[in-house]
Amino acid sequence: MQERSHPLARLSPEDQDMIVTFVLASGSIKDLARAYGVSYPTMRTRLNDLIERLRVTLAESESEPLTEYLAGLIERGQLASDVAREIRSLHRSAVERAKEGARRAGAA
Repeated sequence: MQERSHPLARLSPEDQDMIVTFVLASGSIKDLARAYGVSYPTMRTRLNDLIERLRVTLAESESEPLTEYLAGLIERGQLASDVAREIRSLHRSAVERAKEGARRAGAA
């Protein structure tokens, strides 16, 4: 099995730079926005987007076979990351619905 790097190391250099700037700003979105020369709402949106990318990176770290398969497709340029996230989300929803159905059937 291939060893995975730290989740932050798998983010883009731009995302890593934003995290460094955010930490050096003591977690102040206001100061982060000032450093990037944008408004607070714009920076909040950028930060939310970065958080989502980090969540996806962490989810891809799981040893779930579907996640690893999708990650391979992305690495080979055969699938866009946003499409992979949607596939994974739909799969997880279907699994949860199936589990709920099984619980209901067992309770009946």
